Order: sequence, then structure tokens, then C-alpha cells
Amino acid sequence: MTTTTDDPPLILWGRCRSGRRWFWTVNEYGGDSVHGWADTPDEASRQANAATVQLAAGRYANVHVLHGVATEKLKQLNAVNRTAKAPKAKRDRATVTPPTNPIGWLYAIQPGRYDLDDTTWLPGKVLSFPITRKTAKRVYYLRPRGPFEWEPGYVDRQELERTGSVPAARWLTLFATPPELPKPVVPPGLKELKAAMAAAHPDAGGSNEQFIKARAKYVEARDRAKASRR
Repeated sequence: MTTTTDDPPLILWGRCRSGRRWFWTVNEYGGDSVHGWADTPDEASRQANAATVQLAAGRYANVHVLHGVATEKLKQLNAVNRTAKAPKAKRDRATVTPPTNPIGWLYAIQPGRYDLDDTTWLPGKVLSFPITRKTAKRVYYLRPRGPFEWEPGYVDRQELERTGSVPAARWLTLFATPPELPKPVVPPGLKELKAAMAAAHPDAGGSNEQFIKARAKYVEARDRAKASRR
């Protein structure tokens, strides 16, 4: 599309929801653009219309309502904001280091699990997180984010002291004192699984569904045992 100085300007405006507010933008093709936020869709339209008049600056203009331009503009602004904030957040996390003499510790349980090759059982253990500060309402601590990286967190102090534990970020449940590890569940051996498979067979009074499930457990345990002997 080409324009000349004699062509009336093409101005597009639109609005879209932005959280609890409404975002609006006005763009002159090949020229300036403005945007803003309003509390209601009607107010967003009013502000966009006023901005359109300002961009036209007394000229006759082709004005079109195209709400998609607002959606795209908002995406661009959000992407710029995320890019601008990311390096700072990364630097902030990297500068957090555990204190050499913490004022206390919070504890969590890391459950037992199989390793990545699904052959070796890794027993559970108790994890420790240093406490950096306490206030009347909160207990602040550090938790590992990755190798040599720590991030701050906090929990409700009153709930922690009342119940002895409190849920925290992601999978963590934090304890005021070292918790006891749950007793490991000893999986049934091949002999027990084979007997359960036989008992689940339809000829022995079971069902096809029960037999299929029992056989799947037996085959999985058998293959795992073979892999561990290699």
C-alpha cells in the first residue's frame, strides 16, 4: 500500500481486555501511535476516539475500528516488559547466597524414587533450608533453585509454630524440626507378583481386567530385575 501527501491518513484503533482493565491503542498507518488503559470498555473507546482526533490533527482521515490491533500491541508490550525484567530477576537470584551462620533451619522430605534409568532405587532424605530472618508474621528462608543458585522464600510463622509444618513453594512441605522419613515400602517380589497374577486369572475366579493389570505389574518387575543384573 502506498500513500502520498494528498491521501487522507489511515487510522486504526481497537481495544481489548488486559487483566481487570481494558487496553486501547490508536495507530496511524506509517505514522505515530498511542495507547493506554481504562477501567471499562466504554471508557477505553472514549479515550481511543479522543486519541484518534488528536492523531488526525484536523485532517480528514479514514478511521477503522480493528480490535485485533489492540491485542497485537498488548502482546508486544508484554513481551518487551518480560524481556526487560528477566535479566534483573536472574541477577537477583544469582546474588542470593546462604548465610554462613543461619539463625535456624527449616526441613523438608525428599521422597525416595528410582533413578533416571528406572533400575536403581534412591532412598528418601531430609533436606535442610537456612533461615535468614524472622518477623512476627513470617519466617524467611532460602531454597535451592539449581546448582549454586538459591532463591528466597517465606512461610507463615504462626501456622508453622502452631502445627509444626506448613506448605511452601512447589512440592515442599516445610517442618520446624527434622521430620521422620516414612518407612520404605517394600515392593512385592517376583514370586508374590506371579502368584497374584495366577489368582487374577479368569480360570481362578478373577477377571480379564484383573489379570491384565496383575500381569503388567509382574512383567514390569521382571524386566526391572533383569536390567539390574546386567
